[in-house]
Amino acid sequence: MNKITTEFEKWLSHKEIDEQLYIELNSLKKNTINGDEKVKEAALEEINDRFYKDLEFGTGGLRGVLGAGTNRMNIYTVRKATQGVARYLNAHYENPSAAIGYDSRINSELFAETATDVLRANGIDVFLYDTLMPAPALSFATRYHGCSIGIMITASHNPSKYNGYKVYNDEGCQVTEIAAEEILNYINETDIFSETTYQGSAKLIYMKEETKKAFYDAVEAEKMIWDSEDVMQQDLARLSVVYTPLNGTGNLPVREIMRRIGVQKVMVVKEQELPDGMFPSCPYPNPEKREALERGLALCNEVKPDLLLATDPDCDRIGVAVCEGEEQHLLTGNETGILLFDFICMMRKQAKEKMIMPQNPVAVRTVVSSQMPDAIAAEYGVFMETTLTGFKYIGETIGKLEQQGRQNDYIFGFEESYGYLSGTHVRDKDAVNAAMLVCQMAAWYKKHGRTLSDRLNELYERHGYYINHLLDFTFEGEKGMNQMAEIMRSFRDNPPKEMIGKKVTQFMDYEIAVRLPKADVLEFMLEDGSGFIVRPSGTEPKLKVYLSARAATRNEAETVIRALTNEISKRV
Repeated sequence: MNKITTEFEKWLSHKEIDEQLYIELNSLKKNTINGDEKVKEAALEEINDRFYKDLEFGTGGLRGVLGAGTNRMNIYTVRKATQGVARYLNAHYENPSAAIGYDSRINSELFAETATDVLRANGIDVFLYDTLMPAPALSFATRYHGCSIGIMITASHNPSKYNGYKVYNDEGCQVTEIAAEEILNYINETDIFSETTYQGSAKLIYMKEETKKAFYDAVEAEKMIWDSEDVMQQDLARLSVVYTPLNGTGNLPVREIMRRIGVQKVMVVKEQELPDGMFPSCPYPNPEKREALERGLALCNEVKPDLLLATDPDCDRIGVAVCEGEEQHLLTGNETGILLFDFICMMRKQAKEKMIMPQNPVAVRTVVSSQMPDAIAAEYGVFMETTLTGFKYIGETIGKLEQQGRQNDYIFGFEESYGYLSGTHVRDKDAVNAAMLVCQMAAWYKKHGRTLSDRLNELYERHGYYINHLLDFTFEGEKGMNQMAEIMRSFRDNPPKEMIGKKVTQFMDYEIAVRLPKADVLEFMLEDGSGFIVRPSGTEPKLKVYLSARAATRNEAETVIRALTNEISKRV
């Protein structure tokens, strides 16, 4: 018997295995015995994919397909991971505690309860949300209740067959590489079916309205100020918004923050209003993708609002469309970030009391995001910090500023994948915060007879056309992982000397980078200032290529993007 077969049989014969997981595995075994050659081959390949490795734990925690197996999300992999977390906590904290939240996905509440049981069995107090809440609300709760760690059960914007397990440190930021490695070592020392003995003293505290209200208060405190409260509410009352939570956690929190700031005309996409882990009307609930917004766009055609807002299942990302009569302009993640950053700087510069511009303001963007905010930062006298991909690095930057007593200098952080944060109330991207700011921004421009599209065009005319585009290539299973590794190796060992007829003037391998932490990221710059970055996704079986171009006109920049797209697609 090989290792995979041994592990498969171990699961199948476990005396207390979950019934549904047993049915999955037994069906596969029957197919290997009774099926024709094609059925047998498919069953063996499926068994291999489920057991060829353990589900990987890293700074993003766990994320994988639901089902039976070591390379799947199920109660056993959640127990094993949580036992590793528990051992880490007991090694580092005298009286550890954990905050736990969950989203609308299949088994999210079950996995949250499973993690709660394991932590309490290890003598660790647990603060558990009494209902599904956004990921940023979990980051907030971790700090609000002074917890040692936070756990959020979510797979963010992945399709319905996925779930995941994010881990946050005591600052409400996703754990660093050092902490993740230590937790992983403890996980690897734990048997998949090990049981823990309940010590009986650990408390379970449900986080109810007090914690939720504190989160909403913290978000509302970050609103921009341009007039008296009454006048601002009148301006916002004239705004019309279509909103879809994509069957996730954003429904109540986003509507609550819009109600608080005075947005009265809110129409919700009914098919996507209530939590549903199957995501029946948007199989890929990612606000980056137009397909996920089709129901919202259809409602926009009926009611003609000013804006369409869409948040992903754990409500940390937001998609925005500007509606102008029959036309809807879907903003990219970069464009929304550019507009928000410019608006925040403008409002802070003119503010007299609250939300004024600090003396030494700091903004943060990831390396794969648009460079256009750098030009805006220079205009407003803001220092622009760049970090690796992943909002945890933006969270870490906020933490470093806080250690220096400069947390009030932070004014905005964003990543191109639709993640934004204007405050320090959390250490993660926050779509509740972003929804509030987008509504304020749209209302302010509407008051002055302009749309967000108008302002974006003004910024392009002033700073040049920075156009970005994302290519993602899917590679499923063990074979796909090997293919991705080979493509990265090819780019790394044989970097192109020219692309689209232009010389490659700079090649940077972040595995040997000095300024930022090491990462499997490759960056190529061309002689005209355009370029591309290649990296494997940390949360999906995808290779991502980020294209960038800058030119005097949109047409020139888009021509470069099309040429890069064609050439890179041939190579991947």
